[in-house]
Parts: sequence; C-alpha cells; structure tokens
Amino acid sequence: MRTFGGRTQWWWLPVLWLSLAAPALAQGTVGGERQSLLRIFREGIEIPTYFILAGSAVVVALVVEHFLSVRRATIFPAEQVKKAKRQIENKHFRECLDRLKKSSTFFARTMTAALLHARHGFDAMHEAAVEKSGELSGRMFRYAEYLHMIGNLGPLLGLLGTVWGMIEAFGELGAGGGQSGAGQLAGGISKALVNTLLGLALAIIGLGFYGVCRNRIDSLTVSATVETLDLLEYFRVAPGTSRSAEARSRERTTPKPPPEPAAKE
Repeated sequence: MRTFGGRTQWWWLPVLWLSLAAPALAQGTVGGERQSLLRIFREGIEIPTYFILAGSAVVVALVVEHFLSVRRATIFPAEQVKKAKRQIENKHFRECLDRLKKSSTFFARTMTAALLHARHGFDAMHEAAVEKSGELSGRMFRYAEYLHMIGNLGPLLGLLGTVWGMIEAFGELGAGGGQSGAGQLAGGISKALVNTLLGLALAIIGLGFYGVCRNRIDSLTVSATVETLDLLEYFRVAPGTSRSAEARSRERTTPKPPPEPAAKE
C-alpha cells in the first residue's frame, strides 16, 4: 500500500478506479449501436434508485465524519499523554485533573473518570477507567454500525429496483401483444439491472468501510485505554502495605478541592 510520511494514503484508489472505468462509462455497445452507459443509468432510474442514492450520501457522510473524528489527535494525543504522566509523577494531581476536564479526547475523559474515583482506591479507579472506555468506544461502534446496516440494505434495494423494472419491461411486452422485438426487451432488462449494479456498489463500499472503521476504532481506543491503565499503575499500593499506610497513600493521591474563601467579619 502506498504510504507517505508513515501514513497509508487511500485517495489514489478511487482515482485509479475512475481512470479504469471511464472508458466503459463513456460508451457501450447495445444492439450494434454505441450507447452511453450514463444514458442507460438515467433511463434505468426507478423509485428504489433514489433510496440507493440517499444511502450512498449517508455512507459518504459517515465515512467523512469517521475519519475527521476518529484520529489519534482526538483519541489520545501524544503530547497530552506525556503531560499527564509528568504531572502525575510530580504529584500535581489537581492540576492534571483540571486540565483533563477541559479536554474532550478519549484519553482525557477516561483518565478524568478514573481520577474522580481516586478516594476509593486503585481498584475503583481501574474499574471506572474501563467502564468509561467501554462507554465511549461503544458509542463510536454504534455510529459504524450504520455503515453495516446500509451496506446490507444495498443489494435488497437493488433487487427491488430490478424487479420493478422487469415488471415494467414485461408489462410493455404484454401490452404490445408480444410484438416487441428481442432488442427492445433486452434494452428494458438492461435498464432494470442498473439498480442491481448500484445496490451492489453501495454494499461493497458500505461494508468495506465498515470493516475499516471498526478496525480503526478498535485499534485507537484499545491503545488509549492501555495508556490510561499504565498511568493508573502509579496509584497501585505495593503488596504488604499496611491499611494505615494505604490510607495515607490514598489521601496523598486524592485530588483535594480548592480551599473555600474566608468569611468576612
């Protein structure tokens, strides 16, 4: 796969596909005469075709939204992770919590949920981080599920449009008393199959990007969760520590609320 700067570039795939498909889309041979396939597509449009086109627009919007929102910069920025680690190592827990509360990244929200449970001990912090991670990642996966749903509906909508067109083609043949030529019938069938082609294209694109999006979400969220749990290891009490020492350690690691202003006399 072609890469630039260590990142895989996918933009050239549709360009390559269009360059290969352009001659075929420009013109085709029907009944010994050259006929534009784009014209066949236009004439083959039925009511289900509009649903296929609407589904295609939704797929494009979901894919664009995914690649804009699910990135390393929005999941666990390297600079944010380093700064949080430095503040925790220096015991600046309140500063770390206040800074993470202002961020909406996956790492910040997961780490904030853990730090808010610091008074209950390491196990509570670990459980809170895992629960928050599952909640946020589940929300991302639900958005990706729409690609799966639309991809599965694509072939069904295409089949519906094809059956619709076949009914019209054979209806015209019956209305003409069977006098229509084979070429005219073949033309009607070819227009009916346009919906099958569009439905399959929608399924291929939707299901293909569904797999890509799921893998991206899984990879990035797991990495962010691992970073969070690694930082939480700082709060783990060493084996053999007494209860009083554990309580003192918990008191030191619990972010303290800001002091209240003194009352005026």
